[in-house]
Amino acid sequence: MRAQSKPFIVEIKSSRRTERRQSASIWGNLDLATVAEEIAEELPQPVAVPEEAAGAQ
Repeated sequence: MRAQSKPFIVEIKSSRRTERRQSASIWGNLDLATVAEEIAEELPQPVAVPEEAAGAQ
């Protein structure tokens, strides 16, 4: 028969490090509204159809 192992105790010690503040979002301080506006300015604008021409069709 196999010999039994001795019982052991697991001790969880408190960390000596100062508590780390959880990192900010992966996006950081990025203002998504500003980015959306910049992208909208770069996109080509659709050509407006005059109302008279649209009504004639």
